[in-house]
Amino acid sequence: MRRVVGAVLLLVTLAACALPPETRSPPATSGPPVTSGPPATPGPPTTSGSPTTSGPATPGPPTTSGPPATSSGPSAGEPVDRGRPGDLDGDGYADLVFASGDRLDVVRGSRTGLDPATRVSVPADRFRVWLISQSVHADLDADGYGDVVVHGGPPEGEMAPHVLWGGPQGVGLVPVRVGRKSLLHAVTGDFDGDGVADVAAPASGRTALVLLYGPFTREGVPAREETRPSPSGGEFWRLAAGPIGAGRRTGLLVYEGDDGEQVASRLVRGPGEPVRRLNAGMASAFGDFDGDGREDVAVGDDGGRNNEPGFETEPPGVDRTLTVYYAGGRVESLRGAKGGAVAGDFDGDGDDDVAFGGFWPDTPSGPRLFRGGPGGLRDAGPIGAGRGLSPLTAGDYDGDGDDELVLASEKSVAVSDGRGAMRSFSR
Repeated sequence: MRRVVGAVLLLVTLAACALPPETRSPPATSGPPVTSGPPATPGPPTTSGSPTTSGPATPGPPTTSGPPATSSGPSAGEPVDRGRPGDLDGDGYADLVFASGDRLDVVRGSRTGLDPATRVSVPADRFRVWLISQSVHADLDADGYGDVVVHGGPPEGEMAPHVLWGGPQGVGLVPVRVGRKSLLHAVTGDFDGDGVADVAAPASGRTALVLLYGPFTREGVPAREETRPSPSGGEFWRLAAGPIGAGRRTGLLVYEGDDGEQVASRLVRGPGEPVRRLNAGMASAFGDFDGDGREDVAVGDDGGRNNEPGFETEPPGVDRTLTVYYAGGRVESLRGAKGGAVAGDFDGDGDDDVAFGGFWPDTPSGPRLFRGGPGGLRDAGPIGAGRGLSPLTAGDYDGDGDDELVLASEKSVAVSDGRGAMRSFSR
């Protein structure tokens, strides 16, 4: 199955500094030598104010952002694959979305791959990006163009999920707030299996899960919404979701509340399916790793640690471990790395692969590639993409039928075919 995966943030994510929950202790101070990549940031974002101010909430941005939907499509000779969540301009190539500090950048794909010359940015003095996740891409209004969903807000305004609308001229740069509630960090998916993108987010009280079902209006209003009790039975503020467009209902991970350490998550699927508790691990990746046509999920050690005395280590079944849950019920543990996790079909064989790890002091070899196949994921060794790089996201940016892996450091972004870096550019 060929997949196109977006950003974050955790596309894991690059995240700007999220404030820790008021009732919890300070986040871990240990970490890798770079700040890039998907390791989750401690604590949830606040729902009002900026990191340094607490001014009153301001109304959402204008609702005229983004180019209007039109019937125009790709020009002759270009690949035609309209409606992919990662394709923001409808030209058939996935586009890259990532955070540079608190600024949001978009780089368009092309016949030759990502073209840094096409980069556009949402200025931080207009909209500050707070959190960005891998499930950043979604066609919320069902117009055939991918849109960008991020958590942020005006510099002195309310932080909330916002959408930047895609269109034939590319992504619009005026964000529109999503939903009518005060929500925390949102993820996108197809949670009811109808083929239309939805949004999931913790409610501001952190004990309820809000599901906003598409299609959305250009004012960010969903077709319907639903509120459920916390799947973990307690407070939560982190979510992860599988890719949209795979022809099935999207799996949703709801993490337990954390204090910088690795915590367990709950896998939420459709009606009638039990909620399943997964192993601790803040990195996650969804895909069909064994080629049976069903969605599998992997959770792993992203390297974050609680910095309180006596809590700085993780148990052997979590430390440097990626735990894979196959749809048929089989579970396996892959060891030897920690850091972000990104899934994609990097060799074009129809089975999804996983890039997992990062350049931590105790893992100098950096991220590793786990190849998918009939038997599931197998360790294919280190990814030779240069030091200091961690997996960020993946997509088919050149239209050749397989995914490219995007890795990031504090200062640069590199694009790899899963074996080595092909090109890089500054953040």
